[in-house]
Formats: sequence, C-alpha cells, structure tokens
Amino acid sequence: MTIGASLFLFLLPLAAAPVLFHLLVRRNRKTILFSTNMFFDSMQPHLSFHRKFREPLLLAARALLLLFLLLALARLAFPGIGSFLGLAGKQVVVVVIDNSSSMVGPVEDGDRSKLIVAVEGARALLKNMDPGGYGAVVLMVEDPAARFGGITTDKETLLDFLESIRATDATGNPAKVLQQAKALLKNASTGGGGALHIFSDMQESEWNVTVADPEDQPENITVFVHRVPSAPYDIPNICPVQAGLSSRRILPNQPYALEVLLRNDGSQKLDVRVNHKGSERSIATFQNVEMAGDAQRLVKVPVQPKTSGRHWVKVWLEGDAFEGDNQIFVPYICEEVGEIFFLGDEADRTFGLLPKAFSPAGDGSLTSLIPRYLTPSKLQGRMQQQKPMLVVLTWASAAALDAATSALLDQYTQQGGNLMVLPAIDAGQVAGKVPAWLAAGQEPLVSLPVTVPLRVSGAKSPFWSDLRNLDGRVRIGTAFTKRYFPLSLEQDSGYVALLSAGDGDDLFALRKHGEGQIVLSGLAFGRNGDWSTLPRLPTFLVMTQPIALGAVTTLINASASIVAGQAPRLMPGGGDEMSIVTLLGDQVEWVGPRGQAPRLVRGGAYIAAVGERETSLTVMPSDKEGSDAFIENDKIPALDGMQSQVSTLSDEDNFRRELQSSLAGAGLCLPFLLLAFLFMLAEGLLSAPPSKWKDSGNKDSDSKIGGATPADSGVETS
Repeated sequence: MTIGASLFLFLLPLAAAPVLFHLLVRRNRKTILFSTNMFFDSMQPHLSFHRKFREPLLLAARALLLLFLLLALARLAFPGIGSFLGLAGKQVVVVVIDNSSSMVGPVEDGDRSKLIVAVEGARALLKNMDPGGYGAVVLMVEDPAARFGGITTDKETLLDFLESIRATDATGNPAKVLQQAKALLKNASTGGGGALHIFSDMQESEWNVTVADPEDQPENITVFVHRVPSAPYDIPNICPVQAGLSSRRILPNQPYALEVLLRNDGSQKLDVRVNHKGSERSIATFQNVEMAGDAQRLVKVPVQPKTSGRHWVKVWLEGDAFEGDNQIFVPYICEEVGEIFFLGDEADRTFGLLPKAFSPAGDGSLTSLIPRYLTPSKLQGRMQQQKPMLVVLTWASAAALDAATSALLDQYTQQGGNLMVLPAIDAGQVAGKVPAWLAAGQEPLVSLPVTVPLRVSGAKSPFWSDLRNLDGRVRIGTAFTKRYFPLSLEQDSGYVALLSAGDGDDLFALRKHGEGQIVLSGLAFGRNGDWSTLPRLPTFLVMTQPIALGAVTTLINASASIVAGQAPRLMPGGGDEMSIVTLLGDQVEWVGPRGQAPRLVRGGAYIAAVGERETSLTVMPSDKEGSDAFIENDKIPALDGMQSQVSTLSDEDNFRRELQSSLAGAGLCLPFLLLAFLFMLAEGLLSAPPSKWKDSGNKDSDSKIGGATPADSGVETS
C-alpha cells in the first residue's frame, strides 16, 4: 500500500452515506381523502415488503458498494513473507556480510563479484526496514578500515557504512561473528531476540565447522542465510603458501633470491605466469611455471638492490582460477656497506683466499663488504666505533684470546654478530684451549695420501639457500680434500654440520649463538689447493657470503610473515611502543602498544618497529580462500542449533523485487473491485425491479382503486 492509496482508508466512513441520507432526508407528505381503505388493505403486503426488506437491502448494497470501492482504491494486501524475514513488528535486525577473500570471485551466471551482490542485497534489506527499526552491520573479517559503532535506528548511517566495505585477503571467523551478532541483538531487545541475515558464499573452509553447543543456541533468534552462488572453476587455483627473501642481512649489489612456494589445489596440471618487479625497477619481468596437479613448487625470483634503504618486491600470478590470492608483497631493508674484521696480518696470507671471496676488489664495490685487518688488542676500540658484519680469526688466535677480548666476542655474537674460526694456511696443532662459549674444538690434523670428496651435510639449513636447486638438492660442484682438522662439536650445542669428508668427519659447521651465529671450519682456504679444491670452484664465492651476512639472523633488522587477518604483536625488539608503516599495499599508519596492534587483513609490505628494532613484515593472503568447496544444501554446521532459513541470492535486483513483493503481500485490489461490482449489480436490481413485477403491481392497484370516491375515506400519501 502506497502513501497516496492509504488516504482512501480515511474515507471509509463515507460508506455510511446512503444510510445517513435515508435517515436525514424525509419525504414530504400530504393528505388525500378516499372513500374506503379496502384497496390499500389489499396492497399492504406489497408495501410491507418494500419497507421491511427491499429498502434495507438497497441501503446495504449501496453502502457495501462504496465500502469495497474505497478498499480497492486503498490497495490493501495480505502480509507476505516479509514477516518471516524479521521485518514485522518491532524490527531488530543484524546483517552479516562476508568480506573474506573468496567473495571477490564472480557470482554464478554473472559478471559481478559476490561481494557486490551481497552488499546490494543488504542495502535492499535495510532500505525496507521501518524507520524505527534497529539495525547493525557486522563483517565476517574485522576490518580496521571499516568499523561501525553498533546497533542503531539511523538507516542512513548503515547505508553509508555499506559503501566502505571492501574485500579482504583473510578468512572469516563465523564463531566470533555469531557471538558478536547475538550480543547486538541482546542489547537491542529485552528478550535478546531478532533476525540475523547472513550474506555469504558459504565456503566450507569457514562454515563447515561447529562453533557452539546446539543446546546453548538462543531460540528467539531467527537466522536468514542469503547464499551467494559461486561461479564454478574451469581450471585449478594456484595458491602461494610461503614467501621469503632471505634470512641474511641484505647489502647493495649482493644477489639474493625471493623464494615463493606455490601450491596447486587441483588435480589438473596448469601453466601459470609469475610476474615480479621491485621498488628500484618499474618494469616487470616474468617466468612461466608449470604446476603439476596436487603438488607444490618452489619458485625463485632474483633480487639485487642497488642502494640502501627500504625496498619491496611485488609478485603476482596470472592464469589460474582465483585472483583473490594471487598477489604477494615482500619488504626488505638494505643496509649500508659493511666491514669484516680479520684478526691477523694481511701480509702473511693467514686467511688465504677467504678475503678475496668476501670482497674481490677489496673496496666493497662489488659485494659491499670491506676487509679490515687488525690485532686482537685493537678489536675493542674498533668495535666501539662500528660493529662489523663479521669477525674472522684462526683457531690459534681463539686459543690465545685474553678474557676481556673473549667476553667481547661472546657478547658481540649473542647480540647478532657473525664469527668465523678456521685454521691458518700454515697451521699446525693448536696449543691451548679455545673459549668455552665456542662449544667446539679441533681434532688432530688429518693428512691423507689421496684426496677424498667433500660431501654436503645439513642440506636443509638456510645457509645453502643460494646453492639449492628447485628440486631441493644442494650442489657445490666436485670438491676434494686431503688435509683437514676434524671438528669436535659438543653434544647439544646446536651446531649443524654443513660439510664432511672421510669417515664422516665434520669439517664445516654453524650454530646460532644468541641472536648471532658462529661458523667453524676445519679447512683452510689456500691458493694452491693443499687443503682442498673448494676455493677454486665458482660456488665458493656464493658459499662465503652467508658467513658474513648471517644465515640465521641479522644484527639490526629481521623479517617476519603473517597471514592476513592476524595482528603483528610478536615482533622482536625491546619496549612496548610499536609502529607500523606501509611500503606497498593496504595503507596502514599506526602507533601504539604492541598488544593493541591492529589486524592486517590485506596483503602488503610493512615495516614494524619496536624500539630501535625494525622488522620487514609480509602479510600473505589466506591459502584457504581459493577453495571451490561451498555448502550447497540447507545444512550449515556453523548454524547448528539455530533456527535458520537458506535462500539463494544470485542477483540483487531480483532480491529487491522479491523483498518488496513479500513486504507488500498479496494484493486485495481485484477482489474488492469484484465485490464492489457485485453490489453495484445488486443495487441496480433492488432499485429497479423487473418490469413484469412492476406492471402486475400497477394493474392490481388500479383495479382496486378504480371505484373509490374522495368522500369515502382519507389517506395520507406522499
């Protein structure tokens, strides 16, 4: 019923107009004298019928004609299913909109995203609420960029809030959302009841879980599920599972590899295109990757920064089924040129080819590493001026350290420094003991008549990341040795053996020491190959860089990765004050206590700083959202125990028309018009009887009145 049509309801009293007219308007009467009443006595039955029956029926027909005509013009209707949508009586409605990553996919048989259809459906629902009804909008993924205070009667505020809703890269939490919706309904109504409308694609990864005990579910809340159907996948989805640049410190001109682990969620083989570009390079490059069905593959993206500072790498996929999880943003911090302290004399060639491997030109122009030679006595003074990237000393120097220098190196490594201990080129058996915090020592020198091959141990260590092929194997080339000091590693010290020879003698090992690392070698790296042929191999240059840059941790900066929807509250650093800034992706500028850090719901490259410690933070898209498994029936485990009705929302325009039709109900205009027409016919028949009845009545009256004379009697007539 429209506002204009409702005015006819106020005119319903006009239906009594014929009755009032009959009562108020009296006929004028005059007296006529007749000689006798016998003729009128014979007409009395006819007059009685006219007065007692036909005239009241005529009044009733006219009144009902006006009544039903006015009701038809008022366009009344029976209440429709709108009452079953929670839009009848006192309205308390909470709308839940699924803004998880899966909602960016297209709706079935349409070219619009599922989120757009869901938002427009919610808009139609809110617009049809009564002005005094209570409403609220809750998001499946809590988005700091789109927040609403609570339940309200201000529909314009609710409709404006819908405009701010964007898809996230996270997975929704039905348990949390349902709890929040129940709290809103409880606060808005005395009985805690109302209607809960859910607009979602009903992805199994979110809704195929039991969130509460069915017996604890409130009975006065009715849930209406508006399922947005998803377009089926024709090809598999390729999902990024992990992405990391390097656990080492990053310097200018050093080559690195961004490792991205991809997963094929389908059984069909698929070729995808992996694109990437960096902050220092605006032109994107790409590589084609073949993904076997139901398999994972590690893809390496080359990265080589030219300048120090904050940088990022963007990687995106093309050619798979789902676009919502195809972008990755990886930040990193490139440091300034660093120094390596060699505790010894450059002239005696104690360290062999190792300094050249770190810095071929000796000035840091190629690797950003500069060798510095100094005596142990000068170490403390230099370290107070600048912390080096690496400190290198021989086993003999380690055994000769005084207590102060030993404590200084111990503290340096525990605070994130790198330390390497190796034999001198002309080393013999070491006299004395090395510091206890090294947790290792040398066995007697082994000299073999023939060379034996060097074997890679600990292939899973991050130390070998630059020499690991796509199949996971580490290849250093063919290297041999015939002279070495086997390492004696203390049990439970944490050392990982990286190279071995002979009968399993460990020759190269690494362990984490506090936040830094210690590298031990039983091999010297001479020029002539007396110790081994390893320095002559090209892989030796690649192998030495993790020694200086740290394969386990960093001195200043760290890197971390979280999944969209999580809060970065476990970042390293001292103090409680934390800041988050965006390098690329969803814009976030936040400062506050780390325990109150916001959830990052979209992929991006961020810098999270706690105290003086900065962490390069990568927010990965959820790997669950690319699934094509959706709940198709009316049984939704997450809503178990709650009164629920499930319908399909494939087009918001159809939903809007159905909603308005249901609220309007079944129209009564046509039935009322038919009734008005019937009473109009009845009125015509009663006001003008058939002529044969009228003629017979007139003849009978004339025959009985014909013999009367005016003197016989007197009758009043009108």
